[in-house]
Amino acid sequence: MNRRIMFLLGAWLAGSAVLAANLLRNPGFERGNTLFETQQYWPGTVEHIQDAAQARTGKGVIRLVSAPGRGTVLGRLRLRGRQAEPSGKIYVFSLWARGTGTLHLGGIRQITPPEGKPPYEYDWQEEGVTLTGTWQKVSYTLDLSRRMAKYLVMVVELRGEGEAYLDDVSLETVVQPGAFVSAQTRHLVLPVGKAEDVVFTTQPQATVFVSVTKGKDDPVCHELTSNAEGKAVVPGAWFVSAEPVDCRIAACLGGAIAHADVAFVTPESFDRSLSLAKGVALTKPLRILYLGDSLTDFDRGMNYCDKVDFWLNQAFPSLASFRNAGVGGDYITRMEDRMYGRPAHRKEMYDGLWNEKYDLVFIFLGHNDTRTTTESELKAPLVPPEAQDASFRKVVAQIRQHSQAPIVFISGASMVEEICRRNYEKALLTRPNSVLFGLPGHVEAFNDVLQKLGKELGIAYLDVNTPMKNHPDKPSLFYPTDGVHLSTAGHAFVADAILAALASGIGR
Repeated sequence: MNRRIMFLLGAWLAGSAVLAANLLRNPGFERGNTLFETQQYWPGTVEHIQDAAQARTGKGVIRLVSAPGRGTVLGRLRLRGRQAEPSGKIYVFSLWARGTGTLHLGGIRQITPPEGKPPYEYDWQEEGVTLTGTWQKVSYTLDLSRRMAKYLVMVVELRGEGEAYLDDVSLETVVQPGAFVSAQTRHLVLPVGKAEDVVFTTQPQATVFVSVTKGKDDPVCHELTSNAEGKAVVPGAWFVSAEPVDCRIAACLGGAIAHADVAFVTPESFDRSLSLAKGVALTKPLRILYLGDSLTDFDRGMNYCDKVDFWLNQAFPSLASFRNAGVGGDYITRMEDRMYGRPAHRKEMYDGLWNEKYDLVFIFLGHNDTRTTTESELKAPLVPPEAQDASFRKVVAQIRQHSQAPIVFISGASMVEEICRRNYEKALLTRPNSVLFGLPGHVEAFNDVLQKLGKELGIAYLDVNTPMKNHPDKPSLFYPTDGVHLSTAGHAFVADAILAALASGIGR
């Protein structure tokens, strides 16, 4: 890319393109070097310095020193976190630097390689920045709006003998002016073998980049052109499956991305869920608020909230809608802090929570509240029952202050204790005070608190714990790696439980 193109691109980014928030935490290294790491086979060294005189802002800064290696002199770092599903996005990677040598920014794309080639490719700035003793901003735009990558890792390279002080790092996604894409159907459930088109809305007569990922297969790329009304139709033949599987379709234009998640299920499963949904007998709109932890927050687009919404609208078109305010890692005292406006993890997830009217509120917590540690000899849950009781009362009071919607407590899930214990024993090898999830005694005590409160406060209780515990293939309901988080089957299980409860009149 020549200097004129770089200048025009910079002017475009500084003008009307839309930049998202910084994806990186601790960008100024105030809490140590949590961002970058090197590899044993990469030359160069990195150190964290806590000195306001050497930092650009604050006190934290890192120093990268090049060294001889592989016939050259360089120092290389990579961001610790990889970017998942980067295809179709435009990234702007920036940092401030001073020192000596030439600095290049870039990215490593994990790809499906041609035969005999490595499964990754480097993308580097064509022209590096010569460092001086004055701080200067270095930026690199990596455009994947029409390129495929499984993952993306950003890298920094100091070429030639020298040292670089790095501070105030940012990684943002950017959307070109006027670019937009939206999915007409966010989640779709189909019987295996049925092909149904998925429609996206975008600019008229636009060439849209489409990525289709079926199960654990590598993504497959396509291009299609939207019609005069801006409808981009992804043919069902591109993703139909003869076996139960989850399929993610991404439609991309100018850095704007929309997803549609399609779940192929057995005909028996499809008919069962649809029958449960029809039993709800909706006659007016139903707006649901879901409050919860990672069981509610993870797998957005295809989790139990999305499935309940799909089935209700399949049975009663356009009558159901929802807001998913789940926050991974939540427990009841943290939920209380966020709900009362106190400092809390991902506090923004409750922004504008009461600016709309809900008809029903589900609260689904438990696996973090009941986790325990070596330090407590596995006897004390993170949130003791007395604190659970007090905090739930405060949360309920706050909800009722803002909404007249009925509340439903969903029981803590029955996790896979064997997997949880296996992970705990493994963690003990390196962390003497480790965390154990899923001890039945702690979960049962948590559910006792919910049932007691439900009776006192007039709140319905939905028991998913007992049927999970008695499920003939309980491990299939959870991630096989942790036994805690819901699998596709687990999300469908909880969705069916909610549909059955709604059909029986719970919370209505």
